[in-house]
Amino acid sequence: MVGVLLLAALFRLAALRDVPPGLSQDEVLDAGMPAFILAGNHALFFREGYGHEPLYHYWSIPFYLTLGENYLQARLASVFLGMLLVAATMRWARREFGLITAVTAGLGLAVSWWPVIFSRVGIRPIMEPLFLVGVAWFWSKRPWAAGLLLGLSLYTYTAAQVMLLWPVLLTAVLLLTRRQQRRTTLKSGMVVGGTAVLVALPLYLTWWADPSLLQRVDQLGGPLDALRQGNVQPIVAAVLATMGVFSFSGDPRGTYGPPGRPLFDWFTAVLFYAGLLITIWRVRQFPYALLLTWLVVSLLPSVLTPQAPSTIRLIGALPAVFVVVGVAVSVIGNQLSVISKRRPITDYRLPIILFFLLILLFNMARTVRDGFIHWPQAVETRLNHYQAILLDIARYEQTQPDGSIIIADSFFEQIDAESWQRTAVPPTQARWIQAGPDVAGAMVFTGSADGRLYVPEYAPLSPQLRQLLQLPDVPGYQSQNAPHFAVYGTPALPHLPLLPEPVAFGEMITLEGYEFLPSAGGPTVYLATRWRVNQPLPPHLTAFVHLLNAQGEIVAQHDGLDAAPTTLNPGDWLLQLHPLTIPQESGPFTVQIGLYTLPEGQRLTHSGGPADVFTLATDLYFDEK
Repeated sequence: MVGVLLLAALFRLAALRDVPPGLSQDEVLDAGMPAFILAGNHALFFREGYGHEPLYHYWSIPFYLTLGENYLQARLASVFLGMLLVAATMRWARREFGLITAVTAGLGLAVSWWPVIFSRVGIRPIMEPLFLVGVAWFWSKRPWAAGLLLGLSLYTYTAAQVMLLWPVLLTAVLLLTRRQQRRTTLKSGMVVGGTAVLVALPLYLTWWADPSLLQRVDQLGGPLDALRQGNVQPIVAAVLATMGVFSFSGDPRGTYGPPGRPLFDWFTAVLFYAGLLITIWRVRQFPYALLLTWLVVSLLPSVLTPQAPSTIRLIGALPAVFVVVGVAVSVIGNQLSVISKRRPITDYRLPIILFFLLILLFNMARTVRDGFIHWPQAVETRLNHYQAILLDIARYEQTQPDGSIIIADSFFEQIDAESWQRTAVPPTQARWIQAGPDVAGAMVFTGSADGRLYVPEYAPLSPQLRQLLQLPDVPGYQSQNAPHFAVYGTPALPHLPLLPEPVAFGEMITLEGYEFLPSAGGPTVYLATRWRVNQPLPPHLTAFVHLLNAQGEIVAQHDGLDAAPTTLNPGDWLLQLHPLTIPQESGPFTVQIGLYTLPEGQRLTHSGGPADVFTLATDLYFDEK
């Protein structure tokens, strides 16, 4: 068993920064929750991230206090839970089913991709099955403790809500199969179920008081909604897909492994199906009845939600599934012992042991090949599920001298900056700009000439911005991974005509100058504005430019600020392009500019007058320029 745990540690800790390839947004959100809690924000259910149960976030606080904000802090909390799950499952399985079952289940949990990946990503689902093992451990001896842990499991992950059906189903099965112990069976089931409901009651009262907290649950009602309307096809399809997840079908998403990959290879799947038949055959015995009902109930979250089968919603079944495999191996081992005693000349044990060893080695190789090599390198994984580009940039940055860092992205969110802080070693600040085919473009200047501008292939700078910045056609460096990124030295601040008097907006940022870029033909002209940051800026700060005709009517407009305000420092300069589609009328035109914050739309007043709109230019005739 110690060897199994060492093997589990190897598969959970090796290349922890690279598999998965970079942090996901869910991981960054969960990694930030300890600081949120320590700031005094306590709850039975957190609204953040479409609704989160609290126990995993409280569990993560010691890792945050010990390790700080980095990728280890984001993922080690799950690693520890995954290790505890292997140990607890072996301990329970050994008591109920014997040593062979325990070791087999432990080996499966140690090296199979399904438990490995959820022990490596820093999200909360891996906590649910650990609590369920505790429920199984205490059920027969201390039903109240089992009920306590079952109720607490609802505070770990949303899919655990269905586990309240477990006492109902198990009690019904035992009443049908063990008629001589009905009173004890009914009492135990009522104690477990009643205690679980009481423990979970505060959570349900929280949801009842504020139904908007259940927005994630509302998003997952597809098959159930169809069933209420009399359409059984989605639920039937989800049942078939979920039942086939062990050998025929796989999770269609690629978030937690190769899409469409079944949980088991065919050798292990046959053992699982054999163990399932044995479990059903022995359902009159309490441990087998508990195991079977655990498995059935924990499959429901995948059956009742869209895109079945879902490995993340099946997470509660993890221990039960591998114990079922262990039951089959144990029965085979026991039968071989009986045969060997009857026929001492012929010993079948050694070849069978070698066969099972080959299955184990095959599963290890399958996990390494599919999970550690192919899946992290897939473009879909790197581009859509994990911020692999930030990991690549961070690794390149480690080879470079100190300097300012500017990163282009197709759509910036604050969580991207938090992800960079946890990915970079050592943590460094980066400025962010938005770029892409439909983005006008902006650039940040820090006054440092030794910085680097990172441009991923999915966020190219606009031709107008590249020309204004005089960027070379060939970057200084281009990565080889897909998606790749290009590296440029930070360009010099372009010399735009300055205003007679700089105009300060809200005392936070100052407009210093502007220029209309030479037109390349067509109805669109570009206004370049230059700003100086004076104070930390609010999030979602937006600039607006209005083009007015002689009657004072707005005939063209651009709203946007393509640099992330919260990543800018006092003393930085910002260059922003504003595309304006010029109408057919020749003019004269007036250009006005201003700033406002979202979502309230509050405009900033400026030092150039009492109003919140500054007139930049008048009497413009674009057809003459």
